[in-house]
Parts: sequence; C-alpha cells; structure tokens
Amino acid sequence: MSGERISKSADEIRKRAGDLAGRLSADARGSASIAQERAILRMLGVDGLDLAGRPLASSVSDRYCGSDQKRLASGVLLPLVVAMLEYDLPPRETALEVASGAIDLGLEGELLARPDRLLPAEQRAIAMLEAAAARIDANRTATREMREVLGSPPEPHLGATVRSSEVESAEDEIGSLVAHGAGVVEVKVPASWELTEVKRLAGFDTGRSRGVGRGPGGAAVAAGSGRAGEAMRSAPAGRSRLIRGREREAAQSTSISFGSPVPAGSQRGLAELRRAADDASAERGCYASLMTVTSAFAAPEQAVVAAFERIDYVEADPIREIVEDNVYPERAVAEDSFAHRVEARAGSRLLLGAGPLALGAEVAAGVPSDVAARAGRALALQALGVELSLADGLVTQRILLGCIPSWMVGGGDAAGVFLQVLVRRIVFPDHPLVVTGPVAGLTTPAAAAVLSTALTAGGVSLVLDRGVRDVSAGAADLAAIAAGAEGLRSALTGGAAAPHLLRGAADALAGRILDEAALTLEKLSSDGWASLLGPAGSGERDRLGRSAVVNRASGPGCSAALVDRFF
Repeated sequence: MSGERISKSADEIRKRAGDLAGRLSADARGSASIAQERAILRMLGVDGLDLAGRPLASSVSDRYCGSDQKRLASGVLLPLVVAMLEYDLPPRETALEVASGAIDLGLEGELLARPDRLLPAEQRAIAMLEAAAARIDANRTATREMREVLGSPPEPHLGATVRSSEVESAEDEIGSLVAHGAGVVEVKVPASWELTEVKRLAGFDTGRSRGVGRGPGGAAVAAGSGRAGEAMRSAPAGRSRLIRGREREAAQSTSISFGSPVPAGSQRGLAELRRAADDASAERGCYASLMTVTSAFAAPEQAVVAAFERIDYVEADPIREIVEDNVYPERAVAEDSFAHRVEARAGSRLLLGAGPLALGAEVAAGVPSDVAARAGRALALQALGVELSLADGLVTQRILLGCIPSWMVGGGDAAGVFLQVLVRRIVFPDHPLVVTGPVAGLTTPAAAAVLSTALTAGGVSLVLDRGVRDVSAGAADLAAIAAGAEGLRSALTGGAAAPHLLRGAADALAGRILDEAALTLEKLSSDGWASLLGPAGSGERDRLGRSAVVNRASGPGCSAALVDRFF
C-alpha cells in the first residue's frame, strides 16, 4: 500500500468521522440529561453531601426532575434560583433545604410563569454562571503561568496512579511521585451514584453487597429499593417550610465531613491534592499535572470539578461507554458534548482510548471477526471520538489518544504494537499519543521491548504506567528507552515515521485496517448504532441511562440558553 494511498485512506476516515460527528454533536447540543443538571448545580457551588450521605447535586436534581421529562427538558437551574431569591439563601444552603424536603422546587418552578419572578431569576442565574466562568478562566491562567515558570518535564512524560483512597495519605504519595519523576499523576474518582444505582436496578453485579455504593463525594451510601431518585422524591416533607438552624448546621457539617477522612477522588479531596502537587512541583522545579478518570454518567461533573480544581487531564470516552458499558448512545454523546464545552473553556486536556473492542454485530450474527476487522473498528471509533471532541470546541493538541487497543496490551506482539501506533500517527498526525496499560510497565524485558517499539513509531507524549512502584527507576528507564527509540526513528526515517516504512504483510494489514475503519464509519452513518451494537430490539431498551436524556425545551423558564452563553 503506497504512502499516497495510505494518506488518502487516512483522510477519508477523518472526513467520514467528521461528517458523522457533526450531526451527532448538533443533536447532542439539543439534548438535556440528568448528569448535565448535576454538573450545572456544581457550577453554582452545590457540592458535598446531603444528610443521608448522598451527593447533594444528585439529591436536588433527582428530587426535582425524577421521572418527569418535562422538568428535565427545562432544567433545574431556574427553579433553584427562584427558591434562593424567595428565601434569601445561597445556592448550597438552598440545595440542602431541597434535599431535606423543606423546599419543593416544583412549586418554585411554577413561579417562573410570572414575568416578575422570571426576569430576576434569569439575571441571578446569569450572574452565578458568569462567576463560575470567571473562576474557570482564572484557573486556566494560573495553570498556564505555573507551567511557564516551572517548565514541563521532557516528553514522553511518565504517568503514575495514586493508590491511596484517602486524601491525607494521597497527598504524601503525590509528593513522592512528583519528586521522583512522575510528570502526570492519575487519581481515580469513585463511580457515580447514578451508575451504581442504575446497574443495581438493571441486575448488574456492582461488586458491592446489600446495594451499598459510593458517590462522587466518596461517602458510602445505601441504594434504595425503587428506581433511582424515587426515595428522594417520596420522602416526607411535612415539616416547617425551612429546616431549623440547628438541623441546617448539622446538614452543612455532614455535607463537608461525612465519611471522614476525605476521599482522594472527591471534589474537596482533589482540591487538596492539587495543592500538594503544586507544592511538590515547586520543590522539584518542574510542573506536575493531575489526571482524573471516572465512570459513565460522570463526564459533565468530572469536567466541572476539573475546571474548578485545576485538574489538567480528564479521561472520558463516550464511545467506550456505549460499546463497553452498555450506555444508551444518545445519552453518552450528549453528556460528553457538554463536558467537552466545559473542558474547552478550562483548557483541560482530554484522553481518549485507542478504541473499544466492538463485537456486538458479530455476536448477533454469529460470525467471528479477525484482527484487521477488530483493529479497523477500534480505529474508526477512536476517529469518531476525536471528531466529536473537535466539534465541541476542543483543540487538536489538547486531545490525547491511546495508541494501543486494550485487547492487544500484554500480548508482547512488538510488530503489532508498532503497526497500531504508526497507523494512528498517520491518521492523527497532530494529536499526542499515550501508551497505557500493562504494556507501559518497565519491569520486564518484554515490556520494555514493546514500549521501545511504540516509541519508535513516534508521537508518544505520555506513558501512563498504572502499576509502577519504583517511580525513580521507571522514569530513568523511560528516558533511556525514549532516547534509544528516537535514535532508531531518526536513523530509519530521517526523524519522522512515514508510511513507506511498511512492507509486505505489515503493509497489507495496515491497508485492511484502514479499509475496515472506513467501512465501519460508512455503516454507522447509514445504519446507525445497530450496525455496531447489533440489531435494535429489546436489548436497546435495556441500555443504561435511556430514560434520563430528553430533547431540551426552549422559551421562558428554560435554563439551557443561559448556560450556552458561557459553555
């Protein structure tokens, strides 16, 4: 396959992915989801936990929206602001009153039909969103200035994962990781309350006994016996209109400190870890980045928390959620579209995987696929994720791409790894690449050989080793391997990997991968998600999150147009 033909195939893949992403992104901007509502509440300062230990933003959005799709379509922002003005309370305290049942946002929302209530509510909402945007802008400036003063570690950066789940020990761990050479430190965020509850109701094994989950705030919470949010909506509200001061103080205290010590992946925990990373960066004389990774249904909140707490990288992939987590496609795309717009304003970097293993259509048809077909589909789905991110406002250099599919990791196939990385270097020439998974481990000669092969293909800016224990040795090994790979690449290509490197079987396999990627995108465009996931039917109804995404409403009393001014 000539270099000219490879380049032409790469252009065709990007064009098909871009056309499809443009349509999906436009539809996503017209959609509202419950996770978006939680994220908007966080923008206003509604964070922490309620009296029951449940994330406060979840309690408020579920209590107001519940299963009422009209309310979800209009949004919770303006009803909450009406309540704030009515009772002269700040956002978080108003939210605590709502979560307790003392304030009924349904009644407050009805007041939006009155112009004398709607206009002040819109003005207050705009002012609060403007303050949130200003905070995000200030954080972006602070990060840029710190990078300029301290400088960044040489590429490829070494990334390591914090193992501690509690913030106090995680702070010490971050200090050690940064001091010993980690350029990026990853923090795992607990799975969203909604995902835990939805999986429980759908009969999935969540790995937790007696329906006990852990919300974004990190505190243990007990799932109810009904559908998500039902228990909150039906809780008794026959008390005074506002809870008494002593109760309110208890609620505030509980929301801040429930489940002490503070979980490392909570918003409060991440704020403290950011400070620890900054201190360690100053001592080392080199800027260290933080990365968060979380579950499905959490991308909007993850983006807001990252913007507020100066998290540099977020790992979120709507296509992976659709294929691997069984999430309803429109829901996943809508939520990540919202997250992308927040990340674009914040200047966050987004990490997309190398493409999921999509076998739904084959399983349905009973026809097995070969390596080229699997690799081609993964490449196509990664291209779609890239184009969705670009359509939502992210810039190329801030979208990092996994370059080795997870189902290839650990196999030790150096030639296969080289081909996977090189194909992505061709299709995505301006995007930084990331090596993740066990193949990034530097503890065995085989792993080091595979990593050297990946780096020789070019474009790798981050090696995220989630299992590294000796960071100093890992950083030294990575530097040596990277230097060797650069020398080999320069000798072979004059400094840049090129399509003419491919010969024989590798050349033929690359052609099949690119052809399969183009075909996958063509089928997705013409036949929809069924071409990838299998025929529509009862299985489609079982996809997670289907009922919590709707078309956005427009007109007086709707919140979306206000948010769109800033994101």
